[in-house]
Amino acid sequence: MKRILYAFLMLAALQSNAQEEIAFNNVSWQATLDQATKENKLVFLDCYTSWCGPCKWMEKNVFNLPEIYQYYNQHFINTKQDMEKGEGVDLRKQYNVQSYPTYLFINGKGEVVHRTGSRMSAEEFLEEARMANDPERNTSSLSARYDAGERGIPFLINYYMAVHKSNRRAAAKIGEEISEKFPENELNSSLGWKAIKNIAESGNDRLGKYYLANQTQFASYANQAERDALADRLISAMLYPMIYAGDAKGFYAGLDHFKKSPQPERQRQAVMLEAEFFFQENKLNEYVKLTDKAMKGVLKNDGEKLSFLARRLNGKRDADAKTSAFLPQAYKLAKRAVEVNPEEYSIQSTFGWVCLSMKKKEEGLVAARKARALADAETSKIQKLAQALVDDLEKL
Repeated sequence: MKRILYAFLMLAALQSNAQEEIAFNNVSWQATLDQATKENKLVFLDCYTSWCGPCKWMEKNVFNLPEIYQYYNQHFINTKQDMEKGEGVDLRKQYNVQSYPTYLFINGKGEVVHRTGSRMSAEEFLEEARMANDPERNTSSLSARYDAGERGIPFLINYYMAVHKSNRRAAAKIGEEISEKFPENELNSSLGWKAIKNIAESGNDRLGKYYLANQTQFASYANQAERDALADRLISAMLYPMIYAGDAKGFYAGLDHFKKSPQPERQRQAVMLEAEFFFQENKLNEYVKLTDKAMKGVLKNDGEKLSFLARRLNGKRDADAKTSAFLPQAYKLAKRAVEVNPEEYSIQSTFGWVCLSMKKKEEGLVAARKARALADAETSKIQKLAQALVDDLEKL
């Protein structure tokens, strides 16, 4: 009796664990459509490949969250297909899948009702599912209404939100319409905040410019952190063109938003922006002084940003005269990044590549072999790149 009870409990535990993620079926595509028709549900089709990093990230960080798998398992027939194998090859052609991950919500007739994709937060992913199930907000119905001539601002915003992850060209067109048509005297509203937050790209465009000039008006619609994040994004987008145009006066006027702020995140962003400016202007001494100070200060424990700076300097396998001069600093930045975060594949890999460029074989091999071991948790494409780095260092 005890053995039977134990076996029952083990089976229940296994079933419980198996359900703590999106429950993907393992049947043919036609059987999936038949089941969707029978249960009057949409099919959720996860289009992935074995080498897709964002696909694996979504599996590890989003698909296994209770609010996600509970909603998807209740409302959809879930299936997944490798777009380079089996039925996935034909489905890729049938549904014109060109990027990964692509997420399709399809009715029992095989018609796409809603389409989205890319790596996203759990909140975003859940909202996409809700849009798919809402006849007023899914891409199929919104597209039909748009083609029929509907152009109200609330409608256009919903349409933009439905397509901006899956059809950037259409989203850009819709965004332009919203920006042009939204009455300025109505921007100070919850709908205005929704439009600005999602559509404004820079402090130079109409919506972005209005927001930066009227930030306090939006306190009723978003908290301080959300409003600050939007301001930072819009101002950063203004500054990068100035960097590449060599507009020092305009750049430093805008940089004060970050540089004079008491907020640590803004101070870190100030370093990243000014470092890029010095690199583009080929001001090595200023670059070294800035980043040396940052390594002891605001970036001391930020391995990701330090590694990013190093990758930016070591962007070419065969460094030219400009990048060669910056390589010693790339080495210092990458080495510090490894000290801060030794268990991150991209950080170890970056240090390995910098060492390869500088012919530092022994240090490079330590980092490259560590990166190769960490790559076992990544995609096959990443694993090949990691092994290539080891091979190249061993040849030195």
